Amino acid sequence: MVIARRIRYGLTQRQLAERMGTSVSAISRVENGTHRPSVETLERLACAFGERLVLGFEDPEGRQDLTGFRGVMGDEC
Repeated sequence: MVIARRIRYGLTQRQLAERMGTSVSAISRVENGTHRPSVETLERLACAFGERLVLGFEDPEGRQDLTGFRGVMGDEC
């Protein structure tokens, strides 16, 4: 997901790291799945892409509940 978005926006790992204020190795670890990002890191990723982070729940039948969503975008970044 991170790689696809980074490529969509034409960013290198270095550029994404600079936008997020982190290291290239941290971006690499997230992209290759050796690091599970925290919600804070996901928020910083969303901001770096100019997108909103939305979290929610889905039950075993696939019904989604986004009533407790957390969204960050724009001026909040």
